[in-house]
Amino acid sequence: MDANSSDSPLPEIIETSVRSTGRGVGVLLGGALTKGDPAGAVLGASLGPWLTDALHRLVLEFNSRFLSSREEKRVVSALYYAAQRIEQRRDSGDTLRSDNFFDEETDRSSGEEVLEGGIIAAQREHEERKIEYIGYLLANICFDSSIDQSRANVLVEAAERMSWRQMTLLSYLNRLSEFALGWRDTPEVDSANLQDLESPPFDFLHEAAEAQRMRILMGVEAYLDYPYEPRKYAVSKLGERLYTLMELGNIPHSELEELESLCMFGRYTT
Repeated sequence: MDANSSDSPLPEIIETSVRSTGRGVGVLLGGALTKGDPAGAVLGASLGPWLTDALHRLVLEFNSRFLSSREEKRVVSALYYAAQRIEQRRDSGDTLRSDNFFDEETDRSSGEEVLEGGIIAAQREHEERKIEYIGYLLANICFDSSIDQSRANVLVEAAERMSWRQMTLLSYLNRLSEFALGWRDTPEVDSANLQDLESPPFDFLHEAAEAQRMRILMGVEAYLDYPYEPRKYAVSKLGERLYTLMELGNIPHSELEELESLCMFGRYTT
């Protein structure tokens, strides 16, 4: 999250590049990622020839599309975070996948299709805090050969469908040990005092239920059983993969405090 030091959910360097260069994904990508070097860190040999080629074609493709100024910043931001993480992982000694994910046996590779899907998701994303983590997802897929095209498409689709609050909920449920849940006592609840307990806001309950319908969270008991108890939830295998590949553990603790407050509605005595 070090790239999010400003109040804007998009990297400051991209905001500056947009103001100084005007329209054009290709121009913005060069300015945002390499401080003016047209070769581009994204297009550098350090990313590997097949990934360089795939990203180069994507940049040309999006550069030829009509995008609003805001959409351009989202596209460049997703590419920025993806390329940045790929380079960081390679610098740390991690190896890019060596299967046929980026092989061009047909018109274009499976990997290029997945990357385009992720960039399109970022382009359309109004909750711009999600874009950084979509970029991380795309980057980490490039290192994991256990993720074939079908699985990658499911992951990208789930990341697109999730709201920012659902992403924070997934992060929160994976990090309950960071919070003071164990210091609170759950009150006894029966039919006599059920109506006296305050319910969490309907929007929060809706998003929690929707996360279960998406098969990201498991544990119907946690939602149907009163009182609401986050420790009854189980993160599904899909949820675990999203948490890891999107690096949701990097969401700042301060962003999760809302979830802590929502889970305390009428549920606990302190």
